[in-house]
Amino acid sequence: MKQKPAIPVYHFLERANKTFEMSSLSDLNHITHWNQAHRDDNYLLYFQLEGNTKLKVDFQEINIQDCAIYCLMPGQVHYGLSMMNATAWVLAMDSVRISENHRAILTEFAIRNQAVALHPSKGKLLRDSLLLLGKLSDEYPEDTAMLEVCIGQFVAACQSDHLFSEQAALRPLLITRQFRSLLMVSYREMKGPSEYASALNISPSYLNEAVKDTTGHPVSYWIHQEIMLEAKRMLFYTNSTVKEISHLLGYTDTFYFTRLFTKTAGMPPLQFRISSRK
Repeated sequence: MKQKPAIPVYHFLERANKTFEMSSLSDLNHITHWNQAHRDDNYLLYFQLEGNTKLKVDFQEINIQDCAIYCLMPGQVHYGLSMMNATAWVLAMDSVRISENHRAILTEFAIRNQAVALHPSKGKLLRDSLLLLGKLSDEYPEDTAMLEVCIGQFVAACQSDHLFSEQAALRPLLITRQFRSLLMVSYREMKGPSEYASALNISPSYLNEAVKDTTGHPVSYWIHQEIMLEAKRMLFYTNSTVKEISHLLGYTDTFYFTRLFTKTAGMPPLQFRISSRK
């Protein structure tokens, strides 16, 4: 079998000469990896003023219609499916440019993995802000004030979503958000609920209660889901062996990993690879 390369990772600091990068998606000829599955190691804030865009993000099709926003987290595997009459921009930035509070909100938004409609008046304001950001960044590359304004508008748009704003003040949801944020970057090293509880300075029972009340599933369920999502990415997009994937995800016992994958995904790893590639 011809070796299938690892999932490409595009590193922000290797391609950008400043702390953020803004791109217009009106001309796809300039985006060489638009329709190729890849990861970015940075945040991607997607804003569409009009039209229709379809993306594939971690095996889920995302349909962005009319005036809307969408957020991609570092590490998510994604690629473009189609664009029709779309006027859109992507604001890419390293995580150091996003405050901890804003990062928590964007993480919660990304976990829900769906676009949110934006009122056209707010869309025009965000468009004007992004265009001004582009002009000012050329003249004053060290001044990030306008970047903060654009991030603030995007975060405010996330919070304006009805379901998000209704739940945001609830303590269990806050704990769940913190847990899921930590999980997304720590699942390779941290495998047990007690490790996450310790990192969040709460008891394992309280963490489990908060997460289960909010999501309907215990902490261990989400840990396994995150690990198996990465396993599925590697099974689908690469030809790494099950043993190699198991070790990369922190499991030295390949048989245990295979049993866990089968229990979580409903089929053994190699069967998933074959069926998902059909």
